[in-house]
Amino acid sequence: MKTDDLFFKDAYFTKERAIQAWMNDDRHTGLTKEFLENAKRVKTDDERLLILAGENKIYQLRFQKEFFLWMLPSVDWIDNEKLKDINEFDSEFYFSYNCVATVITKSPKIDKVKIGKNDAELLPLGPYFKEAKDLKFWFYNTAPDAFDCQGPSGETFTFYDNSGRVIKKIEDN
Repeated sequence: MKTDDLFFKDAYFTKERAIQAWMNDDRHTGLTKEFLENAKRVKTDDERLLILAGENKIYQLRFQKEFFLWMLPSVDWIDNEKLKDINEFDSEFYFSYNCVATVITKSPKIDKVKIGKNDAELLPLGPYFKEAKDLKFWFYNTAPDAFDCQGPSGETFTFYDNSGRVIKKIEDN
């Protein structure tokens, strides 16, 4: 196998090196030096996910690992434009899927979300966006080993209030 083989083209021995390669790739529009210097790395329960949160933009990076090599991430983001669309969208829920099933909720009554049988992780959006007051971003990596994913996720989203009562169930089909 040659080193310029397609498999090795965007592969790295460590996740940290894959992160640095992604950050240094100038194909990423909107990824400014200022954002990178000020972005907070949000820890998640999933070692294959990294969230970079800065003022007015949040990147969700999903790193795939093949054998011993880390690949460049698949990327989803939330920015002011997406929040504007969500706020104008006449629904309590906004779903997206990029191998990571996500939902943004508007209802302050929702205190827990399960995606499939798994508890979703929560990232409140208010600290990062002025327009996001009560919006909460819930996520779970449903396809950690997938090379590429096309939505919908095929998962059931179950929404709970603070007493553990189910508020609503939605199939993402």
